[in-house]
Amino acid sequence: MSKTSILERVSPELSAEEFFAKYVSSRRPVILTGLLDDAAFKGRKWTDLDYLAKKAGDVEVMVEPIHPTANQYGTDVERVPTTFRDFLNALRKEIGPHPYLTTQYSEDEPDAETIFPPPTNALKDEFPIVPRIMGNLFFQQVNLWLGRSKDGSSSGLHHDFHDNIYCLLKGRKRFVLFPPSEVKHLYPYGTLVARHPNGLISYEDIPIRADGLSKRAACTARVRALEQQIDSLKAKSKGKGKAKSYSKEMKALMDAHDKALDELAEAALDEHEGDDEVDDFDALMGGLDDLDNVGEGPSGSGNGADAEDDEEEKEWKGIGHSDDDADEENIDDDEDSDDELDEEFGGGKAGPAEPSSFSRIATAHLHQHLGIPTTAVLPDTYSPADFPGLKKTTEPYVVELSEGEMLYLPASWWHEVTSTSTGDVHMAFNYWFYPPDALDNFDAPYSDTLVWDYLRGKGAGEEGSREPEEQAHGGKRARESVGGGPSKKSKR
Repeated sequence: MSKTSILERVSPELSAEEFFAKYVSSRRPVILTGLLDDAAFKGRKWTDLDYLAKKAGDVEVMVEPIHPTANQYGTDVERVPTTFRDFLNALRKEIGPHPYLTTQYSEDEPDAETIFPPPTNALKDEFPIVPRIMGNLFFQQVNLWLGRSKDGSSSGLHHDFHDNIYCLLKGRKRFVLFPPSEVKHLYPYGTLVARHPNGLISYEDIPIRADGLSKRAACTARVRALEQQIDSLKAKSKGKGKAKSYSKEMKALMDAHDKALDELAEAALDEHEGDDEVDDFDALMGGLDDLDNVGEGPSGSGNGADAEDDEEEKEWKGIGHSDDDADEENIDDDEDSDDELDEEFGGGKAGPAEPSSFSRIATAHLHQHLGIPTTAVLPDTYSPADFPGLKKTTEPYVVELSEGEMLYLPASWWHEVTSTSTGDVHMAFNYWFYPPDALDNFDAPYSDTLVWDYLRGKGAGEEGSREPEEQAHGGKRARESVGGGPSKKSKR
């Protein structure tokens, strides 16, 4: 009996409404048999490494060496700083091991995020901010994935916290996919808190809402949204006799604002739980000022901010990110819980512990269980008998993605990716979007409308005078992380 299932393949010419109805709202992964059809998408040019070096060669990146014994990526091996040009030169060498470019994050602050991490910050005039097919989802981040492996190299089994549209520009990728419900059989490093109705998984160290926001991020946005409404009402009520006519509405807004401030204070206290005692309310609420960064990237119907200052983009941590890692939230109320280098780049040294969203199951064990080819090696201390749950999983999808195709993957779908070069390299470009939690509403796919309307509006205002509909699709619609804390240490 086969241990794998076959994933549906569809045309990328589907309307955004049909794509949302059939796949996004039902949380179903799907293969798209072509790349983005947006006029702004120029990603095919990037397979020319000389062009890439000319366009983005001077930016600084962090690259990952392959694990010296497990022979795979997606491990705790410490990353290496280099220029993008030197990294491209390393990929040209015939003799490996070769480094791998994965998502970029700060070593000192692994959860700090930027909308356009290097080298995409040097390429952002060559792709749409929100592809047409993704409709009204809220943009979170883009990434370029680039490496070299003739025999195939693995990412390790893990999941992301955002919806993913994955564009394969060069090479081949084999994905092993499990639904979020299989978390109970896949041994994540993190301690599970809840699995939201839309599938998004939340862990003890990175609790997040179903829309991917932390509680503090949402509370902060709510406070600012209400302040906007209060200011607007004050402006309308100026003039003789007008204030009285708006008094009830103003009182309701002020009461809502007071409640939102209380909730923000509670979220701030939760965030500082375990720290030395903090009595200074202003210190606890200091993160409110951080909301000037909220929506700096996302906007409108998914429109990106007017980001002309690269340095400012690099420093932005994403909506909801505080100076420490914990954006705490108790989300048990409305979710289903599950109880049950060579010198330069080769053989790096051990780095930080694995992220919560990575599986403890060794890649070689997974491949052997499914009867698929592997280049991964079981660690000496690893025993498959310690992971009996793997035998209880549903049949996964095994997806063979070819260059020129895309994969849509909803948030928290588990995936292990084996990348194989054609020619010199394998290369992919992906988008992350905040996972929708209003799954029956194409126009407004996030249920907390006060918060998300504020975030969209803030970004749309920064885009200038263009109409939201014009901003929404590539040239007509311009549009990593509103955030909530999930680590960006995913590797594909």
